[in-house]
Amino acid sequence: MLRTTTLAALLAVSLLPPVAAGVAGQEADPPLAIGLEPLVSGLERPVFLAEPDDGSGRLFVVEQPGLVRIVEAGMAAPEPFLDITDRVESGGSEQGLLSVAFHPDFAENGEFFVGYTAQAGEGSGDNTVSRFRVSADDPNRADPVSEEVLLAITDPYPNHNGGLVAFGPDGYLYAGLGDGGSGGDPEGNAQNPETLLGSILRIDIDDAAPGLPYAIPADNPYADGAGGRPEIWASGLRNPWRFAFDRETGDLWIADVGQNWIEEVNFQAANAPGGANYGWNVLEGTACFAAAACDPEPFVAPVAEYTHDFGCSVTGGYVARGAAEVEGLAGVYLFGDYCSGLVWGLAPTEADGWTTLGPVETGLNISSFAEDQAGNLYLLALDGTVYRITGGA
Repeated sequence: MLRTTTLAALLAVSLLPPVAAGVAGQEADPPLAIGLEPLVSGLERPVFLAEPDDGSGRLFVVEQPGLVRIVEAGMAAPEPFLDITDRVESGGSEQGLLSVAFHPDFAENGEFFVGYTAQAGEGSGDNTVSRFRVSADDPNRADPVSEEVLLAITDPYPNHNGGLVAFGPDGYLYAGLGDGGSGGDPEGNAQNPETLLGSILRIDIDDAAPGLPYAIPADNPYADGAGGRPEIWASGLRNPWRFAFDRETGDLWIADVGQNWIEEVNFQAANAPGGANYGWNVLEGTACFAAAACDPEPFVAPVAEYTHDFGCSVTGGYVARGAAEVEGLAGVYLFGDYCSGLVWGLAPTEADGWTTLGPVETGLNISSFAEDQAGNLYLLALDGTVYRITGGA
């Protein structure tokens, strides 16, 4: 059983004045040493970054209003790679174009996938996952009319959209969806397996089932449709704002934004079956939410959590692997908070638990972390700058 990093452990970490780079925490606390090097600035509300495995070295940055821009040599190309501002609802703070994922065979088939909130008359819009293809005559431009909508999930409220799409080490496409919004999950979506909201979905985009533009992996927990929607891989989530696979182990990390008190980080080992239920809205973190008393036994506990004394909205990150720039952080999972700008690390212990490192205070509104093909890590600030993460020695 993985040990949860307790509230007390995180509350014991002292806060220091903002620093651009360095070690935060008293000597008695495990340190976290990171640096932030500006890579590109002047972007409009960047919320994600990805690099296809095509050898080009191009980084693709998602701008929330509906653009994807190519970044090379620290410069953003003036013309966007993708412009779908005409179909993206970006009027709300949590809506918009939220992520991009490139097919593992992108170099051969030119396919990529995006998660966005679609425009709607009421302003809420559908949570949408779509496939696009690169233009036949320009590798730096997508074909905007090539869109194939794979999923369009009706969303009753404008917040809690999740929005991340990412390929797992199994080659399947994963998509994170919030509970539908408002506050407290008033429609009970996160604990209802008959809806896709409040879940991580897992689909096979290289095949198709009757009546669907994708196939259902045979080992999904409700693959046959009995007891729940076949697309669901994990449930009990409020707003999974960024999840990531450890590039070395295949383990899955999910950061789930809390309601009014607790932010949490969840973990699923690579060999674990689907069907994990992370507890929302029975639980917020490890605390009962919907009632004064509850039974936490049916749910998977987070491996880390912190109260709103330290922020208001967790931003999930990545496990540092591979790249020389972060070799001192090898095996450490980095995550942060959008409101406070704090960054923590979780380092594995010999007892199959986690030690909390940090925090480092950045002074930034952290919209996302990112990872490129070489294992370099990035931090995105909503004010328009992308930083490369260094340090850890």
